[in-house]
Amino acid sequence: MPRAKTPEERQEIRELICQVGERLFVERGVNGVSMRDLTAELGLSAMAPYRYFKDKAEILAAVRTAAFSRFSDAIEAAFASGKTPAARARAIGTAYLGFALAEPNAYRLIFDLTQPDEDQYPELALQSARAKEILSRQSKDLIAAGLAPDDVEEVTHSLWSAAHGVCVLYMAGKFSSADSARDAYRHTMRWLFMGLHAAAQEAPRSTSKPVKETQ
Repeated sequence: MPRAKTPEERQEIRELICQVGERLFVERGVNGVSMRDLTAELGLSAMAPYRYFKDKAEILAAVRTAAFSRFSDAIEAAFASGKTPAARARAIGTAYLGFALAEPNAYRLIFDLTQPDEDQYPELALQSARAKEILSRQSKDLIAAGLAPDDVEEVTHSLWSAAHGVCVLYMAGKFSSADSARDAYRHTMRWLFMGLHAAAQEAPRSTSKPVKETQ
């Protein structure tokens, strides 16, 4: 009779399944990967993955949860490292791009794939919300310092969109090197922050409404 695996051994196999799943999901798309593909890559029996995950959707959720967690750890540590709002923003930007360059598969799984039943996986939903909260915290920090207009959602989406755009262009081979992507990222963010600062300075004037004359 085979020896029962220890909790550590079970966790090691779960992580191995997730590592292979991360690569296959990115290479083939979710619909292009089957449990049979995973077992073939891992050299496991056909039923082995079901001892650790209910189905392919649960594996995808676990893979995305782990990726979100690593991403959030990186940008959270970056935010904590800065002494001023501007320094914190620069640190988050460096960490954001650095994660995308170092872990392109994980980055794609975070932002290119969605799961309609994401709420069925509480840990995935938690890590997804955590990433957005950290980026929103950056926006609030900039707004409080007068470096961005007073609209947390719009500032967050603007910064996120710009960062994501550079990362996707790099992954699509539109930059000659990682250094070129870093240069483009730096220029994009500098110009965006200049625009946000200008908008913050204009906001009091642009939001004031003329007083209507009374008859």
